[in-house]
Amino acid sequence: MNEREAYFILNLLPEIGAIRVNQLLRYFDGPVEVLRASVEELSRVSGISRRLADIIVRWRDNCDPEEEMRFAHKAGVTVICRQDPEYPSLLQEIPAPPLALYVRGTLEALSSPERALAIVGTRGPTNYGVNMARHLAASAVYSGWRVVSGLARGIDTVAHRAVVEADGSTVAVLGGGLAQIYPRENIDLARDICRKGALLSEMPMRMKPNRLSFPLRNRLIAGLSLGTVVVEAGTRSGALITAAQALEQNRRVFAVPGRVDSPQARGCHSLLKDGATLVERFEDIDTEFDFGIPFPGDRVGDGAEREADSPSLPGSESRSVSRKTAESMNLSDIEQRVLNLIGREEVHIDELISASGEPAHVILATLSGLEMRHLIQQLPGKRVATG
Repeated sequence: MNEREAYFILNLLPEIGAIRVNQLLRYFDGPVEVLRASVEELSRVSGISRRLADIIVRWRDNCDPEEEMRFAHKAGVTVICRQDPEYPSLLQEIPAPPLALYVRGTLEALSSPERALAIVGTRGPTNYGVNMARHLAASAVYSGWRVVSGLARGIDTVAHRAVVEADGSTVAVLGGGLAQIYPRENIDLARDICRKGALLSEMPMRMKPNRLSFPLRNRLIAGLSLGTVVVEAGTRSGALITAAQALEQNRRVFAVPGRVDSPQARGCHSLLKDGATLVERFEDIDTEFDFGIPFPGDRVGDGAEREADSPSLPGSESRSVSRKTAESMNLSDIEQRVLNLIGREEVHIDELISASGEPAHVILATLSGLEMRHLIQQLPGKRVATG
């Protein structure tokens, strides 16, 4: 038996888990030694009763690792253990990282160095919450971020779907095994996610989700991400647990404000009172991180130089946005340029991209933000107009 096999076995055992294994590893020299120890040796460790020690000693009676691995492989699932090179580096930093991870989809969704952002929220969002989650998720894709969420109803589903539709990568962390997709209506979405992203769980394949497994899932959502954005959440929402886990893991927390009389906004407002960063548009998140590299579409020089170098579209002269207006509306340079290019006539998005000289993903993200602020409206046929 090697360390990888030992971690896999320990992960299958009932009532053990990563926290207790971490306690055992302070006493024993590796997971193989844990499985070779006696009941007496194991029960000397704080938090390990004789009953739990007996489960470990009699591990062959409590799990079947060969059958579990066969079932995982048949389902197209890859199992990653702690010491494997594919194990996400961000998870190595959290308290009690999972012993094993079940992954279906692309391993690059976990191992690549791209930015990762969690977007979570209530299972019963308002139209405002749905629109904000869709905007933030799509903008994240266009800005080079990967989106992490929990495949739950509501905000999670909206965020995952927006990423898929934007041809981006998203990771869905499940509260049960990968053979127990929940909720069932998201099975098709789960398949779509696997094309460029991944489904992930630390639970054995057949384990059903329960009230204890969801908080464990939430710690992984936060752990896989540089920051967690809460779009809408009630005072007892699981999204607040994810935010709390993010703070414990020394990750950043963001919250979208809502109506003061909306129950779905109370959790977000509580986070904001406690110091979370307020999010009105995706740039509020982007600017909180300094990666030392330019973002997609960044240019050297001020906005006047960029605007002067860009061709104009017919009708744009009558809709020039003054610098005073831009400052009062807190428009970025790229937002001001796009509004100027649109003018008062309907414009095809492809023409807008060509005239701007910017990459397509930058213009699409900008249009999404302007639409959320009711400055433009997107029309059928890939056309836009000022709103």
